[in-house]
Amino acid sequence: AVAAGRLASMAGSGGSARGTADLAVVTADELRRHRYGEAGDTWVAIHGLVYDVTDYLPHHPGGGDLIEVVGGRDVTEEFEEADHSANSRLERRIRLKGVLEGCEDLVADLRARGWHEGRGVPNPARLLAAGAASEGGEAHSARNRGLGLFCVPVLLVGLASMLLATGHLLWRSWIARVSCRTCLSDGPPASKASAS
Repeated sequence: AVAAGRLASMAGSGGSARGTADLAVVTADELRRHRYGEAGDTWVAIHGLVYDVTDYLPHHPGGGDLIEVVGGRDVTEEFEEADHSANSRLERRIRLKGVLEGCEDLVADLRARGWHEGRGVPNPARLLAAGAASEGGEAHSARNRGLGLFCVPVLLVGLASMLLATGHLLWRSWIARVSCRTCLSDGPPASKASAS
């Protein structure tokens, strides 16, 4: 069975306030026992989190056998190399079982960077930088909003300037063409005509 202990003291051992205290600890031996065909179900570990993927096997777009052959072990590298989409990370038939023993700090870091169970399988590349969550994350968002509030008007002014410059050039070009047509359609000026 899943290790009975919960990580009640995660905050005291370097984890975040939310840590991983609410997740069961799954040992490597327990994970190995859940290879395809061994315990009647298939578990995998991704980014230190253990998932039961049994119900998803028949629905995997590449075929369930791709998961079956890697069941019972950490498949983070294979999972990320397959470039899974945001939607695939939210697959409802994949159930979170707990945190892989020894990966508590990794999972606490994912949480500190904004990941939670509702976001499905973590995508570390899309999470905030370490330490930027909570107050820092809010400050980061405020900086981005401030930058956006500055950039949008600058871009609009630049676009308006380009349109005005282009319109001015088009106007001058049209005037020049109209003037030339007028000159050509009237024939030679009177002074040149009388001199010939």
